[in-house]
Amino acid sequence: MFTLMKYNDTKIPKSMILEINKTISRHNHPNFIKSIGFLLRDVFISYAIYSLYHFIKQTFNINSNVLSYFLYIVYSIALGTSLTGIWVLGHECGHGAFGQTKWQNDMVGFITHSALLVPYFSWQYSHNKHHKYTNHLVNGETHVPSTKKGMEGLLKVRDILGDEAFLFIHSTTTILLGWPLYLFFYSSGGRTGYDIEKKLNKSKPVDHFRPWSQIIHPRLYWKVVLSTVGCLSTCGLIWYNNMIVDYIGPYLVVNSWLVIYTLLQHTSSAVPHYGVGTESIYNHTLGALCTIDRPYPWLIDQLHHHIGTTHVIHHLNYSVPHYHAEKCTKEMKLVLGDRYLYDSTPILTALKRVFSDCIYVDSIEGIQYFKK
Repeated sequence: MFTLMKYNDTKIPKSMILEINKTISRHNHPNFIKSIGFLLRDVFISYAIYSLYHFIKQTFNINSNVLSYFLYIVYSIALGTSLTGIWVLGHECGHGAFGQTKWQNDMVGFITHSALLVPYFSWQYSHNKHHKYTNHLVNGETHVPSTKKGMEGLLKVRDILGDEAFLFIHSTTTILLGWPLYLFFYSSGGRTGYDIEKKLNKSKPVDHFRPWSQIIHPRLYWKVVLSTVGCLSTCGLIWYNNMIVDYIGPYLVVNSWLVIYTLLQHTSSAVPHYGVGTESIYNHTLGALCTIDRPYPWLIDQLHHHIGTTHVIHHLNYSVPHYHAEKCTKEMKLVLGDRYLYDSTPILTALKRVFSDCIYVDSIEGIQYFKK
C-alpha cells in the first residue's frame, strides 16, 4: 500500500542526484502560450459553472430554502473545484514554471492569486521556504508538526469529545479554515520566519499581509503592500458587485482543496521530519523525497493539473510545468526506485488516517515521526 524510503540510509548517492538533475533538465521548460491555453480553459469552465448556476436559479425560479441551499452547495463545490485549477496555475507562476520570463509569471500570478484572495508575493516567498526546508521541524513551512506539549489542549479536547467526534470537528475546521488561518496567523507554520536563526515571537506579526511581518523579508516591503492591495481590491469588487454569497462558498471549497493537497502530500506516520541535530544529513533533496504522491480521480487530476499525483518531482525541482509533470514522474520513478513515495490509499481513507494518526511529534530534536 505504501512505499517507504530507506530512512536508515539517509545519504543520497551522488549518482542519483546527477540522474535526478538530468531527468529534470529534460522537462523544466515552460511555454507561456501553452500555459495561457490552460488558464483560458480553466476560466471558461469556471465562468460556465457560474453562468449555469444563475441560469438555473432564474429559469426555474428556485426560492425554496431546501432547493436553493442544495443548489448553492452543488454550485460551490463545482466552481470551487474548477477555481482550484486556476489557483494551481498561479502557484506555478510563483515558481517560474508558467512562462519563460519573470514578468510573465508575476503578471499572471498576481492577477490569479489576488482574485482568489492570496497575497501573491508574500505567499511566493513563504512557499519557497517550504520547498527549501520540506519536512524540517524548525524551518519548515505549512503543516509543520507540533510537539506533544504544544498539543496538550487539543489532546484534552479529544479525550472529552471522544475519537469520532474529535475526528469530525478537527478535520472539518482544518479543511475549511486551515488556509486563511495560515495566511493570517501562521497556523501550522514553521518555528522561524525569514531569519531562520531567530525563533518566532508570537506577540509580533506573523501574517502574510503586513510588510513588517516576521515571516517576510524586509526587502519585499512594497511587494507585500502590493499583494495586500491586490486582495483588498478583490474584496472591494466582490462587495461592489454584491457577489459575497456567490464568492464565499466556492472560496471555502478552494481552501479545502489546498489543505487536502498540502496535508496529504507531506503528512504520514511513516514519513520522517528532521529537527535539531540533523544538520549533517538534512538537505533539500532529502526533504523533497519526503513528499508523497497519491491517487486522485481522473477528472480532479485533470482540473487541478496533476498537483497531487506528480508532487514529488515538483519538490525535486519546481520549475517543471504541469504539462510535463506526468512524463517526468514516470522517468523519475525509475531513477528513485524505493525512494519514490506513493500511497495508493483512497483519498478519503487517507484523510481519515492522517487526522487520526498524525497529531504530534515527541520533540523537535533529531528525526521524528507523527504519533497519535
